[in-house]
Amino acid sequence: MTFPERNPGGSGVYARSLVAAMRDRPDVDVTEIRSRRPGLPNTLSWLARGADRRIEESHAQLLHCPSFVVPWKVSIPFVVTIFDLSTRRFPKDHPAEWRFYERWLLPPRVRAAARVIAISELTRRDAIQEYGLDPGRIVTIHLGVDRRFLTTFDAAHVEPGPAPMLLFPGAPVARKNLDLVLTAMAAAAPDSLLGRASLQITGAESERFPRYVERIRSLGLAARVRWLGLVPMDQMPTVMRRADVCVYPSLYEGFGFPPLEAMASGTPVVASNASCLPEVLGDAALLVDPSDVRGFSRAVEAVLSTRELRLRLVEAGRRRAATFTWERCAAQTADLYREVLAV
Repeated sequence: MTFPERNPGGSGVYARSLVAAMRDRPDVDVTEIRSRRPGLPNTLSWLARGADRRIEESHAQLLHCPSFVVPWKVSIPFVVTIFDLSTRRFPKDHPAEWRFYERWLLPPRVRAAARVIAISELTRRDAIQEYGLDPGRIVTIHLGVDRRFLTTFDAAHVEPGPAPMLLFPGAPVARKNLDLVLTAMAAAAPDSLLGRASLQITGAESERFPRYVERIRSLGLAARVRWLGLVPMDQMPTVMRRADVCVYPSLYEGFGFPPLEAMASGTPVVASNASCLPEVLGDAALLVDPSDVRGFSRAVEAVLSTRELRLRLVEAGRRRAATFTWERCAAQTADLYREVLAV
């Protein structure tokens, strides 16, 4: 848990949710291990020696690394979860030390794992190709949706106002493709719903992305774009439900928590047809080419203006999201543990 415990989203949500679901099972006894002291030297020492000592003290039969950080010496079988290969697909989105780790240190550790879990079929295919994994040793196990997003709220009866609100959930790193959304908003006819729409961005402070601050200003969108910063997880369901459309034109994803959470909240989704998003979202979202500004604009305008389409997306989205549970994820993961241990 050394790195997942420090991450409010992504691998952190996965690790904490999986541990909680495992603790509800009578057939798995879970012990968490972590480096207690932050800082690179302490973390490296932990990976080199401390983790294995803690494993021996715990008398564990199997180690699960729920992110791509794996101790260098492990005396028992271990399982690794891989989220994506974005460090290779979009290296500029990541600091140099993570790129170095993923390129040179992770592959041999992944190949040494008893089994590897991929969170989507796309990630599974990428990992087989990039890491030279035996396809029989890597399995896809989809993630779950936090139950806080699955409420009785019914967005089908809420029509967009004269100035609809779009939600862009997550930090606007390059692969998230915020440029498409901004270009579409600026190019939309002033009397259209998209032309009057505002945009909320979660997951980052504006100071971290000065290029986008300038881009928003140059497009004349400063009054229509609001940065919400790092929204706490317990507030995200409310933020999701208040939006008229969740826009997620990402170029590359390992799974895609935010659009699935939006669907669970009863908010229609317009997303990219690239990467794993068709696999995860199915036909419960409008999927568009992430390079097609006109196609994206038409999709958003249609969702905002067509009641029947909104109804279909809301109902289909809630049904789709409800199939992704942490209980199912934990059950499939426990089955994998038993397969590794042959018990």
